[in-house]
Amino acid sequence: MAKKKRKYPELTALKGKIREMGTTYRKIAEEMGIGVNTLSDKINGFYAISGPEMEQIATILDINPKDVAYFFMPSYCKTQQRSA
Repeated sequence: MAKKKRKYPELTALKGKIREMGTTYRKIAEEMGIGVNTLSDKINGFYAISGPEMEQIATILDINPKDVAYFFMPSYCKTQQRSA
C-alpha cells in the first residue's frame, strides 16, 4: 500500500483545541456524521476540509468565527497575528 502524501497543512492548532476542549476525533466525527479516519485524514492534511465541515467543527469546538482562519488555514495566518 502506498504511503499517503500530505496535500494540505497539518492543523496543529485545531488538534490543540480538540485536546483543550477535552473531546476526541471519534466524538467530533460522530457529531458530523463522518468516519473517524476521514476526520483524522482531514486534520492531518491528507484531504481538504470543506467549508461546511469547518463550520461544523467550529461549532462543535466553540471556535469564535474570527478565529476560524487561525485554526483551519495556518499557512494563510503565518504572517497574521491571532487576535486576543
